Amino acid sequence: MYNYKGIPNYETSSTEDLLMRKVFLQFDVNGDRVLSKEEIMKAFEYLGALFPGYWAERGINCADTNGDGQVDLTELAELVKYARNHGFSP
Repeated sequence: MYNYKGIPNYETSSTEDLLMRKVFLQFDVNGDRVLSKEEIMKAFEYLGALFPGYWAERGINCADTNGDGQVDLTELAELVKYARNHGFSP
């Protein structure tokens, strides 16, 4: 599988996953430990996405297991995995 830059995906280290987790959590502006679409969009913008709304929507669709349209702490690992698998790095 290839990421959005056309580069093959590789397994990520746990350190990189932790850094990516911190990136997403720094955009939890209201501190509720739940990431809204707007907060995730800002994180993808920070990570260099050209279309952060697109990546946020796709990331939520991938990670949101309870269907509330947001990503909570129990779902965050899937969002991190999604972002890393598509070539984003902290």
